[in-house]
Amino acid sequence: MQTLSTQLGHGSHPGRVRESNEDYHRIKSFPSPRGTLQLMAVADGMGGAVAGEKASKLAIETLTEVISGYVAAISQGREVIALERALERAFTVANRAIYAAGLDNPQLGGMGTTLTALVFFEGRGVFAHVGDSRLHLYRNGHLMQLSQDHSWVAEQVARGFLSLEDAEQHAYRNIITRALGTKPQVNVDVGVLQVNPGDVFLLSTDGLHGPVTPEDLEAELGRQGKGFDPQAAVDYWIALANQRGGPDNITAILAKVTG
Repeated sequence: MQTLSTQLGHGSHPGRVRESNEDYHRIKSFPSPRGTLQLMAVADGMGGAVAGEKASKLAIETLTEVISGYVAAISQGREVIALERALERAFTVANRAIYAAGLDNPQLGGMGTTLTALVFFEGRGVFAHVGDSRLHLYRNGHLMQLSQDHSWVAEQVARGFLSLEDAEQHAYRNIITRALGTKPQVNVDVGVLQVNPGDVFLLSTDGLHGPVTPEDLEAELGRQGKGFDPQAAVDYWIALANQRGGPDNITAILAKVTG
């Protein structure tokens, strides 16, 4: 039984353009006989202020509920599916809940959200992802993007039709091709990795990683060194995003694995 220890920082800000904050995030720990499961998630809602807030919150609340049930089953000694399948199922349940809410209330019609989640359990990291929020891993001095953006520009870059530089400035850079709640079904990207002491994970919405470049992120993580302060890093990045115009809601969770 291995429970990972972490240092955490997190924050959310509406930015300098939007009046409301349609992002939502959560960090929650679930004790179990097999060790503590730690859940982290960020969501970026869309569909208008009320609808976007509803979608992002409903996604993370549903995710939390499904994972809570998974841990309860473990605690009761019941046989459970693999964690990666449970996380994928949580996204599917959240998708149905958001889609149904949109059908029931015309004012919420068309609402949706991104969702990026990371779970630490039994020494592993399991993540799932839909949309253009991101999961990064900083390991051995290098920043790697673990998630793949489900966006129009990312698809064009992958096909060789756009350069990364052009994609960052393209008029369609905010158009996503996959979201929770906009269709009855959704494809979920799922990944698993071994987690090492010293690993740093960043979950963020595009209000952060749009204005704040990967070079900015890597530089700050490199400066932190042994006196690592994840909250200071998150606060710095949010301030930097706002300094660069704060065009969207800004949310980040930063987790360093300490043991």
